[in-house]
Amino acid sequence: MTANTPSLETPPDNTTFVSQLRPALVKYFKRKTGSAVDAEDLAQDVLVRALTYSNWRTEEQAKGYVFRTAVNRWRDRLRRQRTRGVTVAWNEAVHEYGGEEAREDNSPERGLIAGQELIQVVQTLEKMHVRTRTVLMLIKLEQMRIATVAEMLGISVSAVSKHLSRGIAQLAELRKQQDRS
Repeated sequence: MTANTPSLETPPDNTTFVSQLRPALVKYFKRKTGSAVDAEDLAQDVLVRALTYSNWRTEEQAKGYVFRTAVNRWRDRLRRQRTRGVTVAWNEAVHEYGGEEAREDNSPERGLIAGQELIQVVQTLEKMHVRTRTVLMLIKLEQMRIATVAEMLGISVSAVSKHLSRGIAQLAELRKQQDRS
């Protein structure tokens, strides 16, 4: 264990743990659901799950578990809504992107090339430092704000920005390599 990674050999006080992470979780879920009540319920569910699993070795690992649980809980909820016939909001941007232009190039060759490019992206993400990958995913895929990610991970806004820049640079380098070949 490194000197700057706090140890959780003595379990953290649950009250402190919950009070540190709860506001960020509620904010995340409120942004996703648009409802303060639903956000509170989802955050509560995530924290209960997190507190029942407390085999973490580092504080970073504990926070990572909590926020990965939050993302998974949100995806589970969307999946459950779809299977129960609850309508999910239509995303106009996705609809426009999937218009006629997207359908013109649906050849099997293009599908194969896209699959290979996706494999390369996944490999690049797997090579990234865990914190860089986490920051990149939360900001770009989950569309979270830098300040929110900083609060969630317990790091400074500038550290989040550096991780984000580093991740984007690695993906940009991959793109340059793909364009050359």
